[in-house]
Amino acid sequence: MDSTTEEKIMAGSRRIIAGSGTGGIILTILFVMLIFLNVSNAQPVRVGIVTDASGNEFELLVQQVKTEIEVLANAGDGAVFKELSANWQSEKIRGNLQAVLDDPEVDIVVTLGFLSSEAASLLSRYPKPVIAATLLDQEFQNLPVRTDWSSGVHNFSWIESLIRLKKDLHSFSRLFEFSNLAVIIPRELYSEFPALTTYLKDSEYEFDITFLPVEKNENPMERLSAGTDAIMVFPLIQHSLAATGEILSSLNEQGIPSLAVNGSDYLELGATITFTPKFTFQQTARQVAVRVIKAYEGTDLADISMLTDEVERTTIINMESLQLIKKFPQWEDLENAVLLNVTKIPGEQMTLHQAIASALENNLKGKITSRDLLMAHKDVRIAKANVLPQVEVSGTGVQLSENLVESSMGQRGEFTITGSVSLRQVIYSEAAYANIALKKLVAENTKYSNMQTTLDIVLEVSQAYISLLFAKSNLQIKNENVYATRQNLKLAQAREKSGEGAVSDINRWTSELSLSQMDFNDAEAGYKSAMYRLNELLNLPVGNTIATPDSADIGEIIVLHQHILDSYFSNPELTEKYSGFLVNEMMAHSPELLQLNTAGEMIDRKKTMQLRQMYLPEVALIGSADQAFVREGVIRNPQLPVPAPPDDITWNLGLRVSIPVFEGGRKRDEVQRATIEQDKIAWQKEDLINKMEAGIRTNVQFLQASYRELELSEKAAHAAGDNFKTIQDAYSQGMVDVAQLIDAQSVMIRTRQKALVSRYQYVLDYIKTERLQGKFSFLDDENEKSLYAGRLLNFLTEGE
Repeated sequence: MDSTTEEKIMAGSRRIIAGSGTGGIILTILFVMLIFLNVSNAQPVRVGIVTDASGNEFELLVQQVKTEIEVLANAGDGAVFKELSANWQSEKIRGNLQAVLDDPEVDIVVTLGFLSSEAASLLSRYPKPVIAATLLDQEFQNLPVRTDWSSGVHNFSWIESLIRLKKDLHSFSRLFEFSNLAVIIPRELYSEFPALTTYLKDSEYEFDITFLPVEKNENPMERLSAGTDAIMVFPLIQHSLAATGEILSSLNEQGIPSLAVNGSDYLELGATITFTPKFTFQQTARQVAVRVIKAYEGTDLADISMLTDEVERTTIINMESLQLIKKFPQWEDLENAVLLNVTKIPGEQMTLHQAIASALENNLKGKITSRDLLMAHKDVRIAKANVLPQVEVSGTGVQLSENLVESSMGQRGEFTITGSVSLRQVIYSEAAYANIALKKLVAENTKYSNMQTTLDIVLEVSQAYISLLFAKSNLQIKNENVYATRQNLKLAQAREKSGEGAVSDINRWTSELSLSQMDFNDAEAGYKSAMYRLNELLNLPVGNTIATPDSADIGEIIVLHQHILDSYFSNPELTEKYSGFLVNEMMAHSPELLQLNTAGEMIDRKKTMQLRQMYLPEVALIGSADQAFVREGVIRNPQLPVPAPPDDITWNLGLRVSIPVFEGGRKRDEVQRATIEQDKIAWQKEDLINKMEAGIRTNVQFLQASYRELELSEKAAHAAGDNFKTIQDAYSQGMVDVAQLIDAQSVMIRTRQKALVSRYQYVLDYIKTERLQGKFSFLDDENEKSLYAGRLLNFLTEGE
């Protein structure tokens, strides 16, 4: 039933109702029945759909178009469809198009695909409504258009394409200054649409253009000409997402920037840049469905505007691709661009455990303390050497004057070579044995110092890593704030253009956009600074880039027994018990406390040594042996009874015992000094335990507070986000002023940052708490983790 018939029926109904009497009521009932009879006899919308090919994106688009038409046609039996596909053959496309035009069971024709829509735009006449839904570029295809953006052609309408091939190529060239451009295009589109290649080459570019037609899922990189320094990628309809992503990844690896013709979807797969605004199959399908229903109701498509919403073309850049290709446009070219993947860093991602392992291996502070421990062990070996046998071998050659030889009475020659061996073995020396014991204690103390350094390195690296995650997320929030501000500026411009808004709103949003871009710049600097700090701790090149996982929840990696803590943080008494558990762990594992214990043992050993030296002697075995190998020029006086010097070995062996008798009271004073040091160490230990316990209990309170803030901050951020969307919708309709929307956006950003801070602060507080207990349980093996969780659970439930 058309609108004219319906209006006549309703007018007759109103005239009868205006009458009087029972007859008028009966006639009214008859007219209502007639209306329902006409409605029940209404024909469904009969739509013929012509596509370039079948499969992949075509099936998705066709299904979306059918769904939208059925919804607007009141669902159920509201629409019937006839589909024809041409397998990329231009001749068959024209045949299919003519077939649906001639088919009496088709009322309205819809073309889907660049080739089919091009064929529809070239028809000389339109015997029935034809909608070209997917045009490539209206400038290239020279489509008919009137000043009101209607076609002016009876029964023909087309949906505006957001693609601008030549304009985008010029912008692409200006940003990257390339010389040789290759165009990756489906082979069917290349061979069946020759006017397209002619159009792209028919211009005085400052660069050369070559075409790379590709088959289904083909990667054309092997056919890429030497010297190619830029790529333009057409929609690869027959390629899978994986195959398309492989092509774009190969381009990034070779440092070649790529322009995606069909929008930001390809940027998510790795393309560098696009100027085509984001559009979805649903948007296209909805515009098709609206035109179908209007044509079905009798509206001539010639009078329907091709523009539904004015879409501003904005540069959209994939920052991850820029990082890979190492080519960056000028800042002024990026200032007004939409930036995607601003926090994605190329390369293998580094987890927290990998960062800690790298730091323990490469950190300079760790290397220094490890050498201290090695030297301490060597000092022990040196001390032990003092109580081992000391053997010395020497040789002497002597030339004497004649008078000395004469005066020796035959005992010495003019030239003598003698060999000697000496021996010294400590049998007992309190100083030597005490020195060994003290060196062992020093080595043990150095080991605990090394443990302390290791824990400090783990803490520093963990803090730096989490700071990097925070800076990364903060940068993403600031980037989204820039995008939201830019969208609000567009709303203000649209309102001002329609006469509903004021220029002051535009000025205010322009100012807000500049401020948000400043915040983004600060966040980017903070992100890089956090990366430099982590590189410093890992002893990597400071300018090195570090990729971190996007989806990993750092809290799940660090807080391994959260299921235990969840049930206890709500109870102040149990929170104190948790602090008590950590104090117990600290007493067993704290390297600071262990160092102080070792220092006390060193003082005890020194005191013992000094007491024993008062009454115990040092006992040592000494001996020597000599042998003259050469003795020449001996002058003997036969008148004197002096025997000749021996020719064999001469030796001696003795026992040396010594004990100090009087040293001016030094030993007594040393013992008293040691006693004073013992008191000092005891007080230092007590002070250290008090401070560490206070630190643990204080930190647990902060940990509990940050735990409670997690859910509150998430709720606040969610509510602020919903409120912003509501206020933004109201602003677009003129129901609220600019100040309210700015306030809503500001609150949304602040609460998102607060939620971000709360999430990472909780993890940081937990890591600090683990550091105070003297060990990091999240670095233990699975068995140790299980034992730790068991000890915690037992301690918390003890006495219940």
